[in-house]
Amino acid sequence: MASLSVSLNLNGSVGQGGKNQSHDVLAVKNRLADLGFIVTRDSIVNSEIIDIIKLFQSIIKGETTIVGDGRIDLNGPTLKFLQAANAPQWLEMPKGSASEGFINHDERQGDNHDFGTNWMVETIQAAAQIYLTVYLSSHPTAALIQTNDLSKPKGGITPVHATHQTGLSCDLRLPRKDGQAGGITFRDAQFDRDAMRAMLKAIHDQDKYKIRRIFFNDLSLTAEGLCKNAPSHDNHVHIDIISPQPQ
Repeated sequence: MASLSVSLNLNGSVGQGGKNQSHDVLAVKNRLADLGFIVTRDSIVNSEIIDIIKLFQSIIKGETTIVGDGRIDLNGPTLKFLQAANAPQWLEMPKGSASEGFINHDERQGDNHDFGTNWMVETIQAAAQIYLTVYLSSHPTAALIQTNDLSKPKGGITPVHATHQTGLSCDLRLPRKDGQAGGITFRDAQFDRDAMRAMLKAIHDQDKYKIRRIFFNDLSLTAEGLCKNAPSHDNHVHIDIISPQPQ
């Protein structure tokens, strides 16, 4: 999923309060569109492009809420990362399959929260391959990793999460002993702690991107250092990743 580095050759700033020369705006919007962000390929500066610039800035800062100022300055960190070979791409979490070790629950229920960075997608895919090899190979009836909410199609505030605004967060449904996932808490007899432990270890062991934090309230797994306690995380796992440096 790696993007290619580009040289945008801007003559001035773009976005909120920028100089916004038409050829600069078009170059920025084309690059963002090429990376998968939902913008119109024209030279108009409006709330759509400012919001997407803020989203991009928040991603590269490693934030899980929107914090950007909406302006791309010459020689600034936003422009540097926008031109980088590993610039974040915005995409929908793939369906997944048994052969990949994970499935995307949102793709099946259609709640419009399954968009995020390629960094998060690659983290899940890499962890799922480890889980598939290390655990599912010897426990073939165990549940697959099942992803739930990432972010909305254009990122930003979502009424169902305090974070999940920048595609750097992903939730997992809890594995059950019947090989399915979800609909339980860690206190339920159907909760498959062994499978959950293997999933969390796989997430920590993948080397695509560094893990910032994992929230889940199972006392045994928090005691093992695999996750941290947080309010409202009895029935799902929450994962945040750290943004890499531009290349």
